[in-house]
Amino acid sequence: MKKKFAAFVLCVICLLSVAGCGQTKTDEQTPPAADQSTVTDDYLTTISGTYVELFPELSKSEYRSIWIDATTPIVGAENAEATTDMLLGMCMAEPYGPEAAETYAADPDNMAFNCYFLGGIDKFVMDGHTITGLDAQGQEVFSHTYQLLDEENENGFIFYQSEDENSGEFTYFAFSSDTMETTYHLEFRYAEDLSDLQSWFEGNYAYWNAAAIAENYDQATMENVIELFATENLADTEYSFSAHLLAQGGCAG
Repeated sequence: MKKKFAAFVLCVICLLSVAGCGQTKTDEQTPPAADQSTVTDDYLTTISGTYVELFPELSKSEYRSIWIDATTPIVGAENAEATTDMLLGMCMAEPYGPEAAETYAADPDNMAFNCYFLGGIDKFVMDGHTITGLDAQGQEVFSHTYQLLDEENENGFIFYQSEDENSGEFTYFAFSSDTMETTYHLEFRYAEDLSDLQSWFEGNYAYWNAAAIAENYDQATMENVIELFATENLADTEYSFSAHLLAQGGCAG
């Protein structure tokens, strides 16, 4: 999102690009650092709970009307459905890493992000300094205690390292400053090598950023996160959806 560090900011960069605003991926398009003024001394202890993937929840049919209500005032009723599909699609891509980097280098207009959980994780359980990953059957994939790192980075990440040896791809976590109380979702990345978490567009985890929502979210939370996503990605853009369709050949069949 434009006002905070998030994959949603990256997604709106994609949106501006395909909408014909003349933008391409450059170093200057790296999203701004997170506003960490509201982050406590130890972020991890403020997000205890069980989390599932955000975008499969956002895309459920029962929430479609919320999306339409959120996008219609910005892009018009005639464009709300297609805009909703595009917003969701930009954060539900499958490729990531070198495959994604190669794909989007050749076709930048279709740049998108993988915002799913990797490593066979279906749910994350945050409990103080302990992070646990569960698979689709509820079986534990990993569980480690993490310590806060004093790691400077231009993206505003909050880094944690496992206290256990041989933690594999769950050795390091990099969180944005989101919480369920402030932005109604979480965003984070994880890897075995800290260097893999530093770049959005290069390396083994290029174009990947996990997005999560509390498993016990309610209707109000869903309304809030959709409204936030839609308004911060669309409200400040002079967006012409018909121009985008023409540019993509959609109106010509």
